[in-house]
Amino acid sequence: FLGVVIDSKLNWSAHMHYIRKKLRTMTGAICRIRHSIPAELYLKIYNALFESHLSYGISVWGVVLKERSNDSLFITQKHCVRILFGDLDSYLDKQSTCARTRPYGMQILGHKHFEKEHTKPIFNRLKILTAQNLYKYHCILEFS
Repeated sequence: FLGVVIDSKLNWSAHMHYIRKKLRTMTGAICRIRHSIPAELYLKIYNALFESHLSYGISVWGVVLKERSNDSLFITQKHCVRILFGDLDSYLDKQSTCARTRPYGMQILGHKHFEKEHTKPIFNRLKILTAQNLYKYHCILEFS
């Protein structure tokens, strides 16, 4: 009903699958257009294309969001934030895995190569709410 998928068991798994697919689609679109727009518009693009889908009806279905860092929606959100606001040069350096393309002495890839960039500083710097905090925020707004 109006973008919120309700199944017969009312466990929200169908809606979570639907919203995760939609957010991944938006992340792909953002990834394709980010080079065509100025960097100062990235936050507006994030709010318009990603957070709007994430926050729609979140006060109803947000009870299934977990406080764990491995929640699938939170992982999708972190991926989108890394694409838009992360260190692009570091990301591209990690993608050149062929030893012949690396400078002499840098051919052996250590554990640092496979670590992802932390997103907590990016969330704090841009004042972006995580999926769990977005749910809490909308509940406080609606019930106060």
